[in-house]
Amino acid sequence: MAVQTEPTPPGVAAAEATVLMFLVAGKQFAVDLDRVQQILEYQPPTRTPRRPPNVEGIIRHKGRYLPLVSLRRRLGVEEPGSTSSAILLLSSIGRDPLVGLTVDQVLRVLLLAPDKLPPPPPRVFGIRVEFIRGVGNAGGRPVVWLDVVKLLTSDEPITLLA
Repeated sequence: MAVQTEPTPPGVAAAEATVLMFLVAGKQFAVDLDRVQQILEYQPPTRTPRRPPNVEGIIRHKGRYLPLVSLRRRLGVEEPGSTSSAILLLSSIGRDPLVGLTVDQVLRVLLLAPDKLPPPPPRVFGIRVEFIRGVGNAGGRPVVWLDVVKLLTSDEPITLLA
């Protein structure tokens, strides 16, 4: 799957973070690009018994079985049919060396300057600040930069607001 990248402007500061921007339930989110090992086309997982509510099942990738987490489920958003179009393979998430995360659509790579982002409010779209690294702007719309490790390793329920 191709990912659009924004050209790196001359003299980019080392303090900028490179993130992968994507959509879930019509809202723009981002995760650190260095956590994303690969982007795969969505494939239905094999269902497993006694899996956590956010886990769709497992997928096979390069001879390994990986848990597939639904970001829609994690954010408490209804899943109307097969809306996921991509799987982000994320590395070093809790005790799992590699985890698949389903998203609705991968958008592009974006540069964010953490030191220039205003502090996020206590909640953004219903997500508590503990799960957010920052809130940027892309095309006049907010981009919520998620702390994906905290988000996926916490058992705290989260409900995405419209």
